[in-house]
Amino acid sequence: MTLYGIPPAMMRRALAPDTGRAHARDIVSTAHAWWLENRSPGEVHIVLGTMAALALAAPTDVDGPDYGPLLIPLDDEEFIDAIRAIWNSLWTYHPDLVAAARPLHEWLAAPSDNDRRGLADYARVLVREGLLEYSSDLSRCEADDPLGLLLQRMSSYSERQKGGVFFTPASAADLNAELLLPWDLPPGARFLEPCAGTGTMVRAAAATLRYQGLAPSSYWWWMNDPDPVNAACCAVNALLWRLGPCVMVSSDDALGNVEELQERARHNAEKATREQRSRPLLYPTRTRSPYWPA
Repeated sequence: MTLYGIPPAMMRRALAPDTGRAHARDIVSTAHAWWLENRSPGEVHIVLGTMAALALAAPTDVDGPDYGPLLIPLDDEEFIDAIRAIWNSLWTYHPDLVAAARPLHEWLAAPSDNDRRGLADYARVLVREGLLEYSSDLSRCEADDPLGLLLQRMSSYSERQKGGVFFTPASAADLNAELLLPWDLPPGARFLEPCAGTGTMVRAAAATLRYQGLAPSSYWWWMNDPDPVNAACCAVNALLWRLGPCVMVSSDDALGNVEELQERARHNAEKATREQRSRPLLYPTRTRSPYWPA
């Protein structure tokens, strides 16, 4: 039975493209087209932050419950409240990553009427395209980086050229990981990415480890990018790609000393943990997120 013309999860899954990469591009193309038609192209923090919150609200198992019926009927104000609750939930369990992701959600503290405008419709577009099902299915989710793809779409070529920012295509990142990663990499090894972009090389490395029968959660991951929005996407992707508990994300000078950068990242993570203990809720909300990990 459809709701607002949106089919249930089983049908959305059946209608999705065959591959995760094609599915990611469909989601991004639809999101980008809706945003250009209805909102300002300069609102990168909102378009990315809303997609990130919905992706993180997806069940962590492909056979999990359908949260679509909880999200689809919401109006703009109710949807703002729901995504606040999603970030509040994540703040409880991953304060360091949520702190790193602040550029994507800090606007929720005091959203303007324009910030709220049309977000419920935008969410329905993302649900219709199967973002929840994409994020629930790790084999799909690790195939590409929708946040990075959408960020590229939202940035003009001249902006990317001025900042020297050009993202590595997923296919190239996959090939690099397959060629460079040894099959006998010992648990506890460190993956250091001082200029990570939104994390696509890390995505490829984690996918390659899984293909080799290894668990990414057995390794240490550090992603840094000078652009805070890129680093924020890395923090969200670390959760979507199930990298495990040993992850640090920072936004710092990519040309700095690696050990010093890591030490500052550790300091910021510890600071976020202390902040969470004294501030259990990031944002006031009337609802509870459907994603509440054990």
